[in-house]
Amino acid sequence: MLQVIFSFLAGVLTIGAPCILPMLPIILGASVGHTSKTRPLFITLGFVATFSVAGLTLSIIVQRLMIAPDLLRNIAVAGLAFFGLLMLFPRIFEVLAQRLSGLSTQAQQISQKAGSKNFGGFVLGMILGLIWTPCAGPILGSILTLIATQSNFGQATALLLAYSAGAGVPMLAIAYGGQAITTRVRSVAKYTNIIQKLFGGIILLLAVAMYFQYDLKLQAKILEYYSFPTLEEKLIKPKLDHSSAPSIKINSNITISDLPSYGQAPDFKSIVSWINTDKNLTMSDLKGKVVLVDFWTYSCINCIRTLPYVTSWYEKYKDSGFVVIGVHTPEFEFEKVLDNVKTATKRYGINYPVVLDNNFGTWNNYKNRYWPAHYLIDRDGNIRYYHFGEGKYEETENAIAQLLGMKAEVAKIIEEPDKNIRTPEIYFGTDRLEYLTNSQSPSASGKQFSLPAQQEENHFALEGIWKFDKEYVKLAEGNGLIKMKFFAGKIHMVAKASKPITIQIIVDGKKQKSVVIFASDLYTLFDSNDYAAHEIIIEIPEAGLEAYTFTFG
Repeated sequence: MLQVIFSFLAGVLTIGAPCILPMLPIILGASVGHTSKTRPLFITLGFVATFSVAGLTLSIIVQRLMIAPDLLRNIAVAGLAFFGLLMLFPRIFEVLAQRLSGLSTQAQQISQKAGSKNFGGFVLGMILGLIWTPCAGPILGSILTLIATQSNFGQATALLLAYSAGAGVPMLAIAYGGQAITTRVRSVAKYTNIIQKLFGGIILLLAVAMYFQYDLKLQAKILEYYSFPTLEEKLIKPKLDHSSAPSIKINSNITISDLPSYGQAPDFKSIVSWINTDKNLTMSDLKGKVVLVDFWTYSCINCIRTLPYVTSWYEKYKDSGFVVIGVHTPEFEFEKVLDNVKTATKRYGINYPVVLDNNFGTWNNYKNRYWPAHYLIDRDGNIRYYHFGEGKYEETENAIAQLLGMKAEVAKIIEEPDKNIRTPEIYFGTDRLEYLTNSQSPSASGKQFSLPAQQEENHFALEGIWKFDKEYVKLAEGNGLIKMKFFAGKIHMVAKASKPITIQIIVDGKKQKSVVIFASDLYTLFDSNDYAAHEIIIEIPEAGLEAYTFTFG
C-alpha cells in the first residue's frame, strides 16, 4: 500500500519535471473556448488510459521487438501537430466531420453519447499520454522490473496506474483552471477564439521543436543544475537481497548427500529468444539431467574468463547427462541485440543453449545479483550448489561430477585472476559514474572537458567535447582523449562507434598497438603480466566513439 501511495505522489510531483513544461500550453489550449464541464476530465482520462495501458504495452513491445523508441514519439508528435492545425483552422475539423459521416452507426452512437467535444478531448489526452511516456522512461523501466520481480502482476500494475493517476491530478487542475478563466471572466471570454488559435500556433511550434528534440536538449540543460529522484531508487533497490555463497568445501571425496539442497530451481521467465536449440526449454524438460545455469553477458570480462571452464565442462560431461543453460542477461542496451549475442557465442565456442534474458525475468526469478553466477541443479530439479564471480573451478567441477555419479578429472585451463588487481571496474555512464576527476560536470547535451592538473589514482579524466548518457560517454565533436591511472596488468574497454575508429594507446609514455573500435564489444587496450601502477592515454581522432566501461585483469 505504501508503494502505491508513493507512486501516486511521485506522479503528482512530476508536474515539476523539465519535460512536462512544454505540455502545459497544450492542456490549456485544449480547454479554453469550450463550455463543456467534462472536457478537461476527458482530456485527463485519455492521458491516464494511454499512459497506463498503451504506455506499458508499447514499452514491452519496444523491448521485445527492438523497435526504435523515437518512432513512437514521432508518431505522437505528428498527432499533436494535427490537433494544433485543428485549433488554428476550425473549418478543417468541420470538413473532416462531414467526410467521416459514413462511419458505422455504432461509432456514431458512441460519439453522440460522449459528445464531440468530450470525444475530441479524450483523443487529445491519449496523444498527450504517448508524448509524455518518454518523460517517464525511468519510471516505466522501474515498473517493468518490479513486475518481473513480483508474482502478483496486478499489484505491480497498480503502481503504474497510481503513478499515472497522480500525474493526471495537476493536469486536470490546469485544464479546469484555464477553462474557468476563459468562460467566467468576461474580459477574457470574448477573446476565446483568438486565445484558442494562439495556443494552436504554440502547439504547432512545440510539435516542430519536439520533432527536432529541442525539448530533450532543454531538459538536459535543466538537469545540469537540478536533479530529480527516480522511482527506481524507492521501489527497486529496497527489494534487492544479497545472498552469500555456500560455505561447504567440495572436494573429490565428498558425496551427493553432503551437498545441501537450496530448494527447487526457478524456471526460465520472460525469455526473448533461444540460441543453439530449436525448443524453448523449461526446468520440467530438464528433469533427469544435471543442469548448470550460467548467468553471463558478453561484454563482461569476468564472465569471459569463466567461459573456457564452462564450455570444457559441457563438452566433457554432456554425454553423461549434463546440460549447461547460458542465461545472457544484458548490462547494456546493445547486449540485447540477438545477432550480437549469436556472434559472441560463436567467438567463445559456446555450443550449449543460451537464452536472452533481456527483461531480467529469469535473473529476478533466481534473485541473482551477479555476473557471472553459477547455479548447479540435480536430476530432481533442486539447486545443490552455487557460486558467484570467478574462481572455485575445481570445486564446481567436483560438484558436477558428484551429481553425475562420476569421479572428476579436473584439469586446470587458465590461471586464476591475479589477487593484486586494485582498480575497480569503471563505468562511464551517469547511472554509475564515480571516478571522473574533471572539474567540469557531466552534460547530456555535450560539453568541453579539459584534463585536470593532477590525475587521481584509479580515476579517469576526459579531454574534448563529450556527451553523457546514462550508460556511456560519447565523443560529440572533433578529437578527444581519455586518461586513466590504474593498478593492474591488463585493461579492457567496452565500447562502440558509429563507424570504424582507430584509437592510439599510450601506456606509461610508450606507444602500444592501435585498436580499431566499431561494433559493440569488449576491446583489450593493454595486456601484460606487469601488475603495477600504470597510466593509459587513449587518443581518439574523431567523434562517434562511445565508452561504456573499463575492466581490469
